[in-house]
Amino acid sequence: MDIAIVGRHTKVSEDMRQKIFEKMEKVEALAPRATRADIHVVHERNPKQSSDRERVEITVRGRGVVRAEAAAEDRFVALDGAMQKLTEQLRKLHERKAHRHQGKAGLHTVPPVEALAGESEDRAGSVEAWEGAPEGSHREIPIDGTPIIIRSKTHSAAPMTIADAVDQMELVGHDFFLFHDSDSGLASAVYRRRGWTYGVIHLEQGEAEQARETA
Repeated sequence: MDIAIVGRHTKVSEDMRQKIFEKMEKVEALAPRATRADIHVVHERNPKQSSDRERVEITVRGRGVVRAEAAAEDRFVALDGAMQKLTEQLRKLHERKAHRHQGKAGLHTVPPVEALAGESEDRAGSVEAWEGAPEGSHREIPIDGTPIIIRSKTHSAAPMTIADAVDQMELVGHDFFLFHDSDSGLASAVYRRRGWTYGVIHLEQGEAEQARETA
């Protein structure tokens, strides 16, 4: 696995680099198919964030993407926190796959639902542009007559099964995940419900168009 360490607003010491490489050995054992890991060590200059002035962001890429980050006053503590979150996500993925192979009900049996309301709280993070983003993939859309700005970003993604979508959702640590369902061919979203249960929404064009035509 290729490991890239980048410092933002700071230099990464040799001791910190060595510590990162030691920590990543555990990640390689948990994610043997991972091909690249990007570790960003960030120093926040804002004095109001002095208690969380050191932040470590880890992104591991392979068949999917898993991300984790943590902040603390000390960057070594932040590294420990980010690594703990990362390994917990990888372990959950392994456990879920193991249960799936032990005759548990497959995730393809998750029933579709009509709406997300009341089931999951949207906790998606920032949609700032990312390194290597295609032109036009990140934009801000104003709503006429209001001070509201909608931030929009576009990703390209290969179709996947519902089970794979749930795995990706858990890896990135979100409560929902948008994807193209390879079985139905529809734009879809899986989301986390209460406990260890999941739901899926499929978007099918038709009724809204018909309603406009008959209006």
